[in-house]
Amino acid sequence: MQRQASLNYPTPSFNTKTEVRLLLIISLFFGCLCQAQNLPSITKFPDFPPDYSLRDWKKTALDYDTLVFDQNRTGKFLPLIWMDDSKKVNPSNGFGLPTYVGDSRQNPKTGLHEAITGMASVLNGTLLGEDKSTYVPMLATHFHQKNGIGLYLNQVGTRGDSFWYDLLPSLLFVHLYHHYPQTSVLAEQFHLTISTWEQIAEQLGNNFDHTGYDFYTKLPVNRGWSEADIVAGLACLQYIGWKKTRNQSFLEMSKKCLNWMDRRKTNPYYECLAPYGAYVSALYNAERNGTHQTAKFIEWVLAGDNPRKWGAMFESWNGIPVHGLIGSVYPNYEYAFAMNTFQAVGIMAPIARYEDKFARDLAKWILNVSSNSRYFYPNAWSPEQQTSYKWAHEHDPTFCIPYEGIRKQGTIRNYPEGDRMKLGTLKLGESTNPDKDMLLTANHEGEVHYEGEINLPTGMVHSLIAVIRHRKIENEIQVFIQGNPTNQINYLAQKSDHQKLSFKGKGMIEVVVMAKGLQPGEVIQVQDLVVETRLPNPPHVGGDATIHGWGETDLGLYGGSNIGYLAALIEPTNIEGILAIDPVATDIINPDAFPTRLLYNPFPKTKTIHWNCGKHAVRVYDALSNKTIYSSVHGSQNFEIPAKQAIMLVSTPADKPLERIKGQLICENIVVDFQL
Repeated sequence: MQRQASLNYPTPSFNTKTEVRLLLIISLFFGCLCQAQNLPSITKFPDFPPDYSLRDWKKTALDYDTLVFDQNRTGKFLPLIWMDDSKKVNPSNGFGLPTYVGDSRQNPKTGLHEAITGMASVLNGTLLGEDKSTYVPMLATHFHQKNGIGLYLNQVGTRGDSFWYDLLPSLLFVHLYHHYPQTSVLAEQFHLTISTWEQIAEQLGNNFDHTGYDFYTKLPVNRGWSEADIVAGLACLQYIGWKKTRNQSFLEMSKKCLNWMDRRKTNPYYECLAPYGAYVSALYNAERNGTHQTAKFIEWVLAGDNPRKWGAMFESWNGIPVHGLIGSVYPNYEYAFAMNTFQAVGIMAPIARYEDKFARDLAKWILNVSSNSRYFYPNAWSPEQQTSYKWAHEHDPTFCIPYEGIRKQGTIRNYPEGDRMKLGTLKLGESTNPDKDMLLTANHEGEVHYEGEINLPTGMVHSLIAVIRHRKIENEIQVFIQGNPTNQINYLAQKSDHQKLSFKGKGMIEVVVMAKGLQPGEVIQVQDLVVETRLPNPPHVGGDATIHGWGETDLGLYGGSNIGYLAALIEPTNIEGILAIDPVATDIINPDAFPTRLLYNPFPKTKTIHWNCGKHAVRVYDALSNKTIYSSVHGSQNFEIPAKQAIMLVSTPADKPLERIKGQLICENIVVDFQL
């Protein structure tokens, strides 16, 4: 095997420094053009984010880590962390964090807490270089051992009914395991986690179009919607299991899942698992010379063309740029979420290293997210445009806890409280909206009369929304506001189950549902009964907690705990708007790699950045143009980036040779460039 030291640039024989500089720019420019592959969704983002402003994300993430793990913090709803010695599913002591600040369901009194919040909070600090080894074994309080399931699951008592809730804790665990491999309890849990999910994948066969999986009956669960992007998470989990154990069956299961994704025509993105599929596709292709459709899987995350309408935002909302943020893109219900945004860029950024033809576009997306994500935080808004400013102002002086999300329409929803039945009986059922899925049963005379109180917030206009299923078109069913029966929704002869009534008002109102002419004992399913209020001056930040009564604020720790992804990825450079992106920092497998930085120039002219190459002599190689820029340098150096292009700098020891091995560039057994 021959050494490939000749990969360095030859010594130029030009007369002026200008000619040398020009040659380098031309070489980089055409190298980038040859490598880059446009991703349709990312072409819709601006090259340079409007109203650009870069929050100090590392400080935000470190402030967050300090706040949530401070057991001595005092104040309303503080401290946020508590110790959990209940040992309900595992003989380990653990800790809990609420999903929202002021969460009424999850606190020391109830003893309940979610794995996705606690595990992400530990990962947040870890990605920033903080030693969280004290807390890692405590996460085992989420490892369901006593009931024999043998998996990290989101909450105590979970039996399995939503793929994303049930698989995400395992993916977070695997990510943490690669940072703390010496923690004794984790190795056994790792093998059991991969094996158990392999068995579940086998039992699902070739059909992932279910809502979830019941760990006791070992059967799929269907609740009216599909979370088929479970396949993306499984493909990732199984491939990582193979990398760690070399168990061939794990590799075969990963291939099976990736092949299913390749064949899939309908975008399956549901909540947060699809990014793992794009990542593992690129990793598999790079390491095993695969041909899986990474571009297609990246588009699954961004395009918003899935049945749930989940994807990236491509616009500004009333002057607020939200390009690149991830969430619901359903028309008139657009809602960008902090957790989904931070997690998606963190999981998918390493794709730039494995399939560098996507590097430029991924860097452009990350640039937009890095600027626009500041709008998740209370200090980016006036108090009138948010729901929980008072607590944040008084108890979070650095404003490091974000809101759950940003709503384009500036709307909030309020459901009835104090349900009363004057005629018939009421039973609460199950649906995609479990808060007010009501089963109204007619009395012996075939009548139903329901009343519920709603306290209207101050807003511009209200809409009473009613969705009534399993009804007969000839039934007389009325929905109205008490005191104004002439302005009503009348379902008689209405073909649509979904009806809306606009009105004005303030204070407490009573919503009435009446029906006559039913059969005794006949059931009317009220799947949704809610008042939606459009607030002035949208968009606004908030969340579901205050709307549904889950908590007293909409400040979401389950989203904030993921800020470490973004914070670990980026550093500013000497030119505002050009970021140094580290595609290794958030890689799930925590690979051996030389210092790598992806830099994208969003401007219409060539820019020169200054970058510190360190104290020791290094060779600086551009993995996008496949060229060595400097054979041996140290300290601050200049790097020119052509307009609208990117470079990816890899610094290797200057005195160590480069080798070409099976289409890859290697130095000291570490991959420098996966695609020559």
